[in-house]
Amino acid sequence: MKSIITILILMLAISSCDMVDLDQKTVLITDYGFDLNELDYSRLFKNRDRLYNSHQNAPADSEGVQLFLYEGQYYYHPVHLCYRSLEALNDYSKTNDNIYLRHAEKSMAALLRNADRYQDMIYFPYMFDFKVSEDLVYLAPWYSGMAQGLALAAYSRLYYFTGNEEYTAVADSILRTMTDYDSPYSCVKICTNHNLLGYGTYYWVDEYPDGPDRFVLNGSIIGAMGLYDHWWVYGDEKSRNLFSAELSTVKDHVLKYRNVGAISAYCLLFRNQLENYHLVHINLLNKCTEITEDSYFTQIANLFLEDYPVKR
Repeated sequence: MKSIITILILMLAISSCDMVDLDQKTVLITDYGFDLNELDYSRLFKNRDRLYNSHQNAPADSEGVQLFLYEGQYYYHPVHLCYRSLEALNDYSKTNDNIYLRHAEKSMAALLRNADRYQDMIYFPYMFDFKVSEDLVYLAPWYSGMAQGLALAAYSRLYYFTGNEEYTAVADSILRTMTDYDSPYSCVKICTNHNLLGYGTYYWVDEYPDGPDRFVLNGSIIGAMGLYDHWWVYGDEKSRNLFSAELSTVKDHVLKYRNVGAISAYCLLFRNQLENYHLVHINLLNKCTEITEDSYFTQIANLFLEDYPVKR
């Protein structure tokens, strides 16, 4: 009963929407206009107190850039390369050792070499077919809002450490993809009265935009962290607005991922329960509170933890 009452109280806080201009596309979209905290660099997504030293990971190409082995072949994996870059920059921030900065730069350069250009935007393709089930296969090349957002984070942080305007130019091109709703490469969407989300109009960073709408929670929040990083580095109002709109969507719908007394749902379509992602959900929601000072996210994280305790 206590949890039910808590949920009802929390839901009362969700009740407004504003007009938001999402890159010349003005729509009535739910947005709570979050005030964003300017966190210390050490508190940005993916950073931690100890070193990663993931620049030594194998397999790797001749320059030490990590490769992804999938069904007997090696590929550059967009999310993995962005993670390795963010990890290397975390280590550089703590040691000032250029080996880490060079690794981040080489990793993102390898990703950029394989990028697709569309108008004034840059997209990072997955070059392998990814089979989710017999009925769902993502065919190469496919694209991901999670990868786009992480690349935005990596290039924004590279500029932060180097002052190299070339990184700004790439970051700006990636940012434009976050309001590309109509091209064949689009990795974000505006959903109105969606059958999975329900009534209302919402902005969503989509980890798997091809095929059926799934609404993967962790991939959307992680992708949106790139918007926060871009705002953090450049003070850009567009990235701030988009991040606020994304977190407003999460705030209104995160309870849909809850399974009372069990692991939270990975996505709204299949509702598969994956223990490691349950912990990811908890950590991401706590990070949302840290950025916005809105305790609702942490209250839901605590409900998830009550439903299925996991080691942090």
